[in-house]
Amino acid sequence: MNFPKFLALLFAISTIFFQSCPSGTEADPIEFGYDYFPLEIGKYIEYDVDSIIYDIGVGNTVIKRENSIQVREEVTDSFADNEGRQVYRIERFERENETEEWRVNDVWTAAATDRQAERTEENLRFIKMVFPVSDNTNPWDGNKYIDENLVISVAGESIFLFKNWLYQYDEIGIPIEVNGLNFDDVVEIYQAADSNFIEMRLSYERYARGIGLIEREIRILDTQCIDDCPEPEWTWEEKAEKGFIVRQKIRDYN
Repeated sequence: MNFPKFLALLFAISTIFFQSCPSGTEADPIEFGYDYFPLEIGKYIEYDVDSIIYDIGVGNTVIKRENSIQVREEVTDSFADNEGRQVYRIERFERENETEEWRVNDVWTAAATDRQAERTEENLRFIKMVFPVSDNTNPWDGNKYIDENLVISVAGESIFLFKNWLYQYDEIGIPIEVNGLNFDDVVEIYQAADSNFIEMRLSYERYARGIGLIEREIRILDTQCIDDCPEPEWTWEEKAEKGFIVRQKIRDYN
């Protein structure tokens, strides 16, 4: 190929290249997902909460104590903490049913930075989310500030509540229905999903964009019923001897 033809070919290739890659093209901005964890004074969410507590009674019989209440979480104030973060005060109200007045039961706090979202519940500090909300951020230590060997008492029995917890995003941007309410954009987070012959640790939460926590379930169950169970096909809910199950579902919000 002579030199003039080479220059013509090079010019043609350059023209095609620049036409296919226009100048000034920018990458799509990163979607961090901060609005899955909104914090705003005056915002509230109400939940239906059902629980089962397992207790060993007389003669080693297992007693299941079931309870249902309604819970309201309302963001009532904010303040700067010693780390310079804006922390929001969450007042938790309870009642047995809609015929009763709400009564304050507890105060929790929450905070969000550009890297993570946290909640302090019963003086336990959890890293609920890391940003951006993406599979690429999995997994993370959401119980970084909590001793894995912390023992709690449930119905007089000692339980290692936080054994083998490891947080990760499971589903992102999914539509779901909870308690008759429809949500178009939900992220599902598994905090624990571990079990063996004698222990089960399952915990997950779902957050809707622009709303916050809409559903959670926690199963912390222990048993010694292995080979001598009355029915080998028993589920964990049937064979558990100590621990608890909590199911929390949104019922109203603003």
